[in-house]
Amino acid sequence: MSNGLKRLIILIAGAVLVIGLVVFFAVGMRAQREKELEQQQHLWELEQKYEELLREKERLESRIEFVKSSEGLLQYARDYLGYLAPGDIRIEDAE
Repeated sequence: MSNGLKRLIILIAGAVLVIGLVVFFAVGMRAQREKELEQQQHLWELEQKYEELLREKERLESRIEFVKSSEGLLQYARDYLGYLAPGDIRIEDAE
């Protein structure tokens, strides 16, 4: 085998090795990017759920404050216990 042929084989082998490494890293980077995008989507969904829960918490805290107030207790007594304040008139459903 001549020196020129050996050099050509080594050059081709080196080029194939370099191309293989470039493809390997490109595929790895793409997979990593896809995973990163999935994680960003999941994080966005969690942030949306967190904001929804915060709004629900605020709504419930507001409701608790109302129920603790005199007005809230009176409303509860009227709605659920049948309380009638002086001057109230009971209207029965026709059911």
